[in-house]
Amino acid sequence: MKETLKSMMLIGIGIGATLAYQKYSKPMMQEMEKFANKTMKKMNKELEEMM
Repeated sequence: MKETLKSMMLIGIGIGATLAYQKYSKPMMQEMEKFANKTMKKMNKELEEMM
């Protein structure tokens, strides 16, 4: 009984994680891209100021 309950819980967690990934992966990637672009612009600006 305990093993079955544990297995069902793990399956539920896996399904939840899969659904969350499918729903939020695109917006999350867009936010990561924005953050990377901001960071690169900031680094370029600092390098230009050094030269």
